[in-house]
Amino acid sequence: MPKYTSKKNKGNLSSQDKAKLWNVFDLEVSDTKENTGTLECIYRECGDREQCDQCAASLAFSDEGFLTCTNSKCGIIYKDTTDQSAEWRYYGADDNQSGDPTRCGMPINPLLKESSYGCKVLCNGNTSYEMRKIRRYTEWQSMPYKEKSQYDEFQIIYTMAHNAGMPKMIIDDAMRYHKKISEYYQTFRGENRDSILGGSIYISCRINNNPRTPKEIASIFHLDVQNATRGCKNVQQIINVIEKDMSTEEKTVFNKTTPDDFIERYCSRLNMNAELTKLCHFISIKVERDGLMPENTPHSIAAGIIYFIIQLCGLTISKRDVRAVSEISEVTIGKCHKKIEKHKDILVPKAIISKYCKS
Repeated sequence: MPKYTSKKNKGNLSSQDKAKLWNVFDLEVSDTKENTGTLECIYRECGDREQCDQCAASLAFSDEGFLTCTNSKCGIIYKDTTDQSAEWRYYGADDNQSGDPTRCGMPINPLLKESSYGCKVLCNGNTSYEMRKIRRYTEWQSMPYKEKSQYDEFQIIYTMAHNAGMPKMIIDDAMRYHKKISEYYQTFRGENRDSILGGSIYISCRINNNPRTPKEIASIFHLDVQNATRGCKNVQQIINVIEKDMSTEEKTVFNKTTPDDFIERYCSRLNMNAELTKLCHFISIKVERDGLMPENTPHSIAAGIIYFIIQLCGLTISKRDVRAVSEISEVTIGKCHKKIEKHKDILVPKAIISKYCKS
């Protein structure tokens, strides 16, 4: 009996047959080009957009993931960008299995270039031991050791800063500066390593006009104040060394810290109304402009201004509450309060005095 098999016999084509097949392919391609006409370019041909096309201002990513002009008078939102977030795929649509065989592609991260290729295997509580091993091996192979260490540090920065209520823009800038510092100095261990992580957040906050004190950085990253202060100074010095050969336009600009930068955050924690918060802003700007308290630090002046308004308007907020929010000693708050009280007539509008002061 003849032996039947499902295996197909593959015959070798001659050179003439191959030439005929290629001619057919070329004809189909040429017909397609003639029918489609000109193609429209959806994305830019000259690379990534770094500044606004209309006003040449710098761009920043919004919460929706689109590039947005930072100029308040312009505010253009550019939507012709490629989505660089993680890619999710579901493989269980063609069968009747109850499992969820999903795979998550690695998000494109310019700070971790080699780790942006590959996928991440998800496991739940019912996953088998073999699948967990596959997940672990996939993580090991998809990320080199150097970038794995950097990724762990990025996760620490993100977790600590996110728990402290910081916006994504500050967190992203902190990661970018930490990447710079790590490439320049590659040996940070123990408390010195943690202080550099805190210093990256400190620098990012200053650049984005939302400064934090070394004491606040210490409380966020669970450090003592001395190590946090040393880390903030070291980060500034390292960045200055890295950028010493750059032009003035390319160097990092550290914005000046003023008492007005702390008013909003302190008043919000003390549940002060919007009118009194604006009054604190007004007084802090006048104190800074006229140089009335040059010997005190900005956050001490801010705490003194807030306590001055509390006493002036008869609010039920104690000096201890102000100390808990600002982390300034009660003695320093009292000294700043007395200095501000000497200039009461030129700092507080009469309408506020007539509205809130009973006597």
